[in-house]
Amino acid sequence: MSSPRIAIYGLGFVGQQLAKLTLDKGFKLVAAFNRSGEKVGQDVGALLGLDRDIGVLVEDCEIADYTNLQADMIFIATCDRLHENMSAYERLLNAGVNVLCHGTESYHPRWANAELAELIDALAKANGVTFCGSGIWDMTRMWSGIIAAGPCVEITAMHHSSQTDLGRQGLHHMPRMGVGMTVDEFQQTIGAGRGSTRGHLLIPLVVVLEKLGYTVTDTSERMEPIVWDKPYYCEPLGQELAAGTCVGTRVCLEVHTSQGVTAYGNVEYRVFNPGEEETMRWKIEGRPGFDICVTRQESGLASASSLFNRCQDVLQAPPGIQPLWTFGPMHPDV
Repeated sequence: MSSPRIAIYGLGFVGQQLAKLTLDKGFKLVAAFNRSGEKVGQDVGALLGLDRDIGVLVEDCEIADYTNLQADMIFIATCDRLHENMSAYERLLNAGVNVLCHGTESYHPRWANAELAELIDALAKANGVTFCGSGIWDMTRMWSGIIAAGPCVEITAMHHSSQTDLGRQGLHHMPRMGVGMTVDEFQQTIGAGRGSTRGHLLIPLVVVLEKLGYTVTDTSERMEPIVWDKPYYCEPLGQELAAGTCVGTRVCLEVHTSQGVTAYGNVEYRVFNPGEEETMRWKIEGRPGFDICVTRQESGLASASSLFNRCQDVLQAPPGIQPLWTFGPMHPDV
């Protein structure tokens, strides 16, 4: 389907980027939904700052009528947890629309929440449509690891590390990652297991191991505060962070398999110094050893473009949940 009809559910930063990509590609944007607020009732063209209306008004997602939704694909860019998105999934799958979701748990629904995954899979199959999750992790965290392991004839361990700039991700992510907290405040909240990202960063390691044929047996996760011994002026927040104040979170991960291969993760979400670049790295211990590093540019746009570029894969896929690693590496939509 070379020119699909597109709808968008959730018009925050990622959703608006998806709307722009849809229009730039000449695809037909047929509907847009958001929670109640000032965006509802606006023409999408005005919301995007275009010099023209496009004739699509943002609808309240809670009261909209989905029965005549004439869309081939809908992008969901709202929440990370399956249970938070479940009402949207039910509305849209029952409307007979293929779903591509930006939520973290949608990358691997059966691992994140097996019970809800079965409901999603059944709904999708009953309505003859496909459900998939994708986004910036698709190539940068998952397929990069799968590709790095490709030349190996023997693997003994896998190591994944990354540094993500919270300044590019949006101000709302900073308190979620402890920026500005004292170490004690961090340990009492995020370090004690009350962080909103708990469990999310295990998913890329699980995906890579399962794609390579390993059977995951158990996992562990530990959150550590990142602190610097010098004061730091945080431009996005417009304030100086004193020495010893948290500037982000380091997530230490282990995923074990029945075959004895373990994947280790060391993932940092923090503020960046001038000149630093976002990198994602996989190092494979084995024969031969292999090392691959991805440098991310414009990660805000890449979150949307990675989802957008999976559109044709999902439209051609069978009904039901189709994990993104069944499609192969992503192709550019140029």
